[in-house]
Amino acid sequence: MRMANKKNDLFQRRLRTKTGSILIRTADRSEGRLFIFSKGHIFTKKEKAGDADVQMVWKNANIAFKTMTSSDPQALFRAMDKGDVEMVGDLSIAQWFGLLVKAMKANDKKGANPQRVAMIGLGKMGKGIASNIQDAGFDLVVYNRTSAKAKPFLSKGATLAKTPAEAASLANIVVTSLMDDASVLNIVTAEDGILAGLAKGGIHLCATTISPEMSKKLEEIHRQHGSHFMMGAVVGRPDAAEAGELLTLMAGDETLIDQCRAVTSAYSAATLIIGKESWLANYAKLSVNYFAVSNMELMGQLYAMGDATGIGRTFYKQIFESSYSNPILRFYAQRIMDKSYKENVGFELSGGIKDVKLMQEASDATSGSLNYAPIIISKMQQAMDIGLEHCDWSVFTGISGKN
Repeated sequence: MRMANKKNDLFQRRLRTKTGSILIRTADRSEGRLFIFSKGHIFTKKEKAGDADVQMVWKNANIAFKTMTSSDPQALFRAMDKGDVEMVGDLSIAQWFGLLVKAMKANDKKGANPQRVAMIGLGKMGKGIASNIQDAGFDLVVYNRTSAKAKPFLSKGATLAKTPAEAASLANIVVTSLMDDASVLNIVTAEDGILAGLAKGGIHLCATTISPEMSKKLEEIHRQHGSHFMMGAVVGRPDAAEAGELLTLMAGDETLIDQCRAVTSAYSAATLIIGKESWLANYAKLSVNYFAVSNMELMGQLYAMGDATGIGRTFYKQIFESSYSNPILRFYAQRIMDKSYKENVGFELSGGIKDVKLMQEASDATSGSLNYAPIIISKMQQAMDIGLEHCDWSVFTGISGKN
């Protein structure tokens, strides 16, 4: 790492973005080393049992050495899949450390990746995903209803497809970043859609938040066609997509995971494998979003009480920031405090209410336990009714309290 910090520009840039610590040790604590990252500097010492923001716990030293020194970019992920290593602690630091490792092993040769990837959907999330796929050296094909959005990618060598079918016909893996169930189903099954061009054995990797039922339907459609459907739901805002710092929740055919993870690693700090059934990733994504939106609702309720009683909003901001280490929740704590819903909109309310309705449907079909969902939907609908559908999805928290 010290060598990378001297010669690797990407590593240097990543290193300056965060302060944190990671303890890499064996499960029996016989070997260990602590790394502290601060203001672009690396401090390290032997340590077997110290405190750290995150711990990387290996089965034994031999596996750790072989994996960490491997030139295979998938080596660490395979070790996690097999249970050879476990990440314990602050996930945001673990994700960031994964970015450091990825930068350290980055291949500067463009076009080094043999797979050709088609990106369908160049909206707020899709353009960041596509940019990182291209920067990782994949031969990129792009399709978007508004072709003007493809210009930045064409100037760097991407191929513009006139239809989704053409995009699919030119790629091994097709990544879709769209709006909802209907848009994904249509882009797959339309006369000039993905299935019309995707070769037998081709892979459709869906990054859109869709329902588990739609995931099952798409999996069957692709099976009948002779192609494969993999779910790769992403967690994060557009700025995280641009920075390559998304979290991908992947599920599907385990024989295809390495191929898909080679792509998701380009735009994600980490890819978590949820299971063999694609729809499991949809439930996982809805669970994560429910956690986020429930905390937004709670923040809004407490800010409303503070406004009514005269407790300053700064007090609640301090409580939230000290309680949540997740940077996304800290971001929303600031946004809800400031009532800043119209600037830097990453995820619109119209998309948010769609997601929460999917959360409620998933709950109704399984545990029936997401009791906040009807309340949140009601408040979101109130905000939609007064014309706030294009504001940030956290705007519904302003409905809390007496109007």
